[in-house]
Amino acid sequence: MKRSTLLLGATAVLAPTTVLFAQELSKPPEPGHSPKTSPVLGYGIAFLLFAMIVVLSLWPSKRSHTDL
Repeated sequence: MKRSTLLLGATAVLAPTTVLFAQELSKPPEPGHSPKTSPVLGYGIAFLLFAMIVVLSLWPSKRSHTDL
């Protein structure tokens, strides 16, 4: 019983250190590409879709008096 408690305690203490040993201590790689397009196009498309959703949500429905 005492041996298993000691083993469990040692495992609990040493387990987080295995992550440190598994990682390389070198510098991370530099990114190899740069964006070729401007993000303004994406923002424009997002704004257009947002505006369409708002307009369609606020568009009045053509209900008649019989719908009540």
